[in-house]
Amino acid sequence: METDVLACIYMAEKESLVDVLVVGAGPVGLITAYQLARFGGVSVRIIEKHSKSVQDAYGRAITLFPRTSEMLDQLGLADELLQEAFACRETVAYNSLGEEVHGRGWSFMNEMKDTAFDFALVLRQKYQEETFRNALRRYGVEVEASVELVGIDINDTASSSLHSVTATVQDAEKKFLKTIRCRCLIGADGGRSSVRRLLSIPFEGATSEDKWVRIDGHVKTDLPKPRAYCSIESPTHGNVLWVGLDRGATRIGYAFTDDRANAYAEFDEQAAITEAIAAVKPFALGFEQVDWWTIYTVGQRIAKRFSVDNCVFLAGDASHTHSSGAAQGLNTGIHDAVNLGWKLSLVLRGLAFPTLLNTYEIERRPNVQKLIQYDADISRLMTNRLPENWQGEPTADVNEVLGQIMDEAGSFSSGLGISYEYQADNPLVSSSSSSGPLKPGVRAPDITLLKPGTFERTRLFRETPNIGSFYLIFFATESSQGVSRAVFHGVEQSRLLKEWIASRSITYLTILPTKVPSVYGSLGRAYFDIEDKPGYQRYGIDPHRGGIAVIRPDGWIYFVIDIHTDVTNELEILFKGILLDPF
Repeated sequence: METDVLACIYMAEKESLVDVLVVGAGPVGLITAYQLARFGGVSVRIIEKHSKSVQDAYGRAITLFPRTSEMLDQLGLADELLQEAFACRETVAYNSLGEEVHGRGWSFMNEMKDTAFDFALVLRQKYQEETFRNALRRYGVEVEASVELVGIDINDTASSSLHSVTATVQDAEKKFLKTIRCRCLIGADGGRSSVRRLLSIPFEGATSEDKWVRIDGHVKTDLPKPRAYCSIESPTHGNVLWVGLDRGATRIGYAFTDDRANAYAEFDEQAAITEAIAAVKPFALGFEQVDWWTIYTVGQRIAKRFSVDNCVFLAGDASHTHSSGAAQGLNTGIHDAVNLGWKLSLVLRGLAFPTLLNTYEIERRPNVQKLIQYDADISRLMTNRLPENWQGEPTADVNEVLGQIMDEAGSFSSGLGISYEYQADNPLVSSSSSSGPLKPGVRAPDITLLKPGTFERTRLFRETPNIGSFYLIFFATESSQGVSRAVFHGVEQSRLLKEWIASRSITYLTILPTKVPSVYGSLGRAYFDIEDKPGYQRYGIDPHRGGIAVIRPDGWIYFVIDIHTDVTNELEILFKGILLDPF
C-alpha cells in the first residue's frame, strides 16, 4: 500500500494536466497567457527557459505603435504601461551636415492619426514584461522558470476536447524531467524556437551578412531633438537610429560593417561607445552610463506553417523574424497573440467551432509577409544600399528612398491600416454587400461617445474591452419608436442570440444619435454620439434608419448591417458559422 501511495505521488510530480501550455515568457507569450486567464474557463501555464535575471540583461524591443497600444488598452494594460513609458510624438531626420531634412529617413509618425494613441509608446521590453507578469499574476498564473521544453508528442487520434499534446520539460536547476499534457501548446519562444525545431517546421527565408549595433544608455549631446525618433545620415555608419527611451535613456543603432569589425582586436563595450560617437557626427555625444549593447544579424524568415493539427501554434518570433529597422517585431508578435487569444479561448470553452482556429494563420500570414518585404527594403536602405529588387534610378539617394518607403508603409507601421482581406475560407471576413465605408476585416473606428446622464466623454474602445466576446453595436434611429425598436425586440426574442449572450460569446451595446433623459430599454449599456453625429458617419449609418456594427473581440469589423426586417435572421446566419449553440 505504501509503495502505491509513493507511486501516485511520483506520477503527480512527473505528469500534470492543463488546457494551454505557453512556451516562452516574452511579451508574446505573456500576452497570450494573460488573455486566456482573463477570459476565464481555461487553465493555463507558462514556462520560460531563462531565469528573469538573465532576461533583464537584454535591451531588446522598445516601441509599441498605436494599434498595438489600442489592443493593449482593450486588455486593460495600457494605463500601467503609460505610467512608465516615454510617449514619442515626433520623428526627425538629419543629413550628414547635421541639418534637419524632410521627406527622408524616418517619417512614420505622419500616419498616427484617428487614434487616442497618436504617438509611439517607448518602453524597454523588460519593463513591459514586468507589467505583463504582474497582470498575469493577478489571475493566479506565475511564470515557471527556468524550465526548458525538450520534447513534444501529439496524439493525432485524440479528440480535440482531450489533452492530445504531451510536452516534456526539464527543470534547468534540478535537471529532472516532467511531462505536461495539454489541449493546446503555444510556441512563443523566439527566433530559435524549441517548439518549431521539435516539430521540424521549416523556417524559410534568409539571414543577410549585415550586422547592426544597438547601444542603450544615458548620454549628453548637442543633438537638437534628442527625445525624438531620429535618423542621422552617416556616410560611414549607415542611416543611424536615435531613439529617446524611458527613464531618460537613449538608444543608438548603427551598421556594423567590416571596417568597424576590422578596426578592433575585440569589439567590446568601449568599442561600441567609440563607434556610436563617430556614427552621430557632426553631433557631439558622451555616455554617462551604458545599460546594454549588442551586435545582431539582420534577416527575414517565416515558418512554413503557424500551427500543427490546431493544437500547437507558433506566434511572434517563433513564426517570423525580421530586423528592427521597421521596429515591428514586438508589435507584430502582439498582433499574433491578440488574434489567436480570443479564438483559442472560445474554442476551448466549447463556444466556437474548432475551425475558427484555421483563421489565425489565414489572417496573420499575409500581414507578416507584407512586413517582411518592407523590412527587407528598409534594412538595406539603412545600410546605405538600395532595395534588392529596386527598379528606379540606380543613382537614387538611399535616404530619399527610405523616406518614401517609410511614408508608404506609414499606416501599416502604425498598425492602424492593418486589415484582414477577404478569403473564401475565412468566415470572419465575408464578402460584404454593405455600401458603407467599413468592410469586414478593417479596424473598427474608436469613436468618441458620451455617457448617459453626465454626458462625460469616453471612447468606444474603452467601453468595449477585449473580454473574448463579440460586440453587437446597435446604432439606434432618431426616434425611440419604429424600426430600431422592432429590431431590438426581434433580437431579444432570438433564442440563439440570447444563448450566445448568456454564454458571453456576444455582448450588446447601444449608441443613440442624440441626447435623451433616459436610456432605459436599450440593449446593453447605452451611450450617445457627440454633436453632428460623427460616430454614425464613421460607421456609415443613417441616423434616420439605424444599423448594427458587429465587432470582433480584437477590435476589427466583422460586419455592418443595415436595418431591415430580417436582421435577426442575418445575425444568426453570421454567427452560426462560427459560434456553437452553448446549450
